Amino acid sequence: MSGFRLYALLILVALSAPLVGPAAIVATSTPSSTSSLGEQIRDHYETVLPSLPADKQRHYALRLYRLTGDDAYLAPIRDEVLAILPRWQKAMQALDDAGQRQALASQIVDDYRDDTPKYQRRKALLRRSGELPFAKQLLYRVNQLEELHLAGEPPFQDTGRALAYLRAFDFQSFVLDPEVIKVYSAQTANLVYYLYRLGLQDLREPYQQAFRRVYPPGTPHQGLDLQEKIYGMTHLVIAASGYYQHSVARKDFGWIFDYFERRVDHVIQGTKPDVYTEMALCFLLAEEPDNPAIDKVKAALEREFDDEADMIPATDGSTDPARGEHRNTLVVMLYYWPERLHTGPDLSPGKTRKPETKTPGSARRFPDAITPSIWYQRPDLNRHAREGNGF
Repeated sequence: MSGFRLYALLILVALSAPLVGPAAIVATSTPSSTSSLGEQIRDHYETVLPSLPADKQRHYALRLYRLTGDDAYLAPIRDEVLAILPRWQKAMQALDDAGQRQALASQIVDDYRDDTPKYQRRKALLRRSGELPFAKQLLYRVNQLEELHLAGEPPFQDTGRALAYLRAFDFQSFVLDPEVIKVYSAQTANLVYYLYRLGLQDLREPYQQAFRRVYPPGTPHQGLDLQEKIYGMTHLVIAASGYYQHSVARKDFGWIFDYFERRVDHVIQGTKPDVYTEMALCFLLAEEPDNPAIDKVKAALEREFDDEADMIPATDGSTDPARGEHRNTLVVMLYYWPERLHTGPDLSPGKTRKPETKTPGSARRFPDAITPSIWYQRPDLNRHAREGNGF
């Protein structure tokens, strides 16, 4: 075996290594007086987490890691990194072949959901955007590897080639297109910050201007338009924080926070819990934990909470934990906001981690089923690794 292949294998083994010591979950801040809601949802999701799809496990674990810094949450994050390897390799093979890139882009669009009018509009928009779906997915993955300190490290040593392709790709036409912003606001806000953080292009100010032309802050909106407007506004703030890695300056988004304060009741009444909970999280990211908007959001969540299901149900009443993971993870974050956020995690080779000292009586056992990294031993358990469709 060549030295390079041996090195790559060792890194895969390191990523797949079981966590050291007993895995425990610790709340790093004191919940509010209505903490029972947050506690019930957190207990419920940390019980059912092993049964959820891998992407739901990763979404929950990554955000709870950034709140707590607890290594107990690392396994689902590492497993997803390993799971994308076959698709990453396929994408790298396609970089120099326009036909292959278009084929992968078409596969991504084919797999895109179309069960609601909103998603049907998005799918039609992506269908006519050439190889943009491929470039968009690649941009997301490179940003993900960068956040986890794996960019340039085997087996992801080709991130330099990926960045060269992304630097030459025309994202501006897509993210500043009014039609795209109207149906894809949160995602385009994300793309703008991926481009900025990777040093590829700074579209932050042009995007805010384009967004405000599509959704003027002073213009009343209702229904799906209101939801898309608020989602885009919240994601500008959340993306600027590195997705809950650090705080933001209110002055950089003054028009957004001013709108939230003026229209908080309208937002709560006219959107869904996912949306208005993100609004409350924006105030926490701006280091305004006492803003009255947060208490109004918590009061609304108390009204929505299903005490028997231990979660915030969907607007159609569904209490399916997988369907509700995004919504309920946001609520857990709101009730367990820490004094400081945590970056990463750093999964780079050779990174050593010391077991954390836990506060007596505050630790709760993380479900054993989620702790071991199963992907390396059982690739057949991972659908995406087995099929390798798209990227």
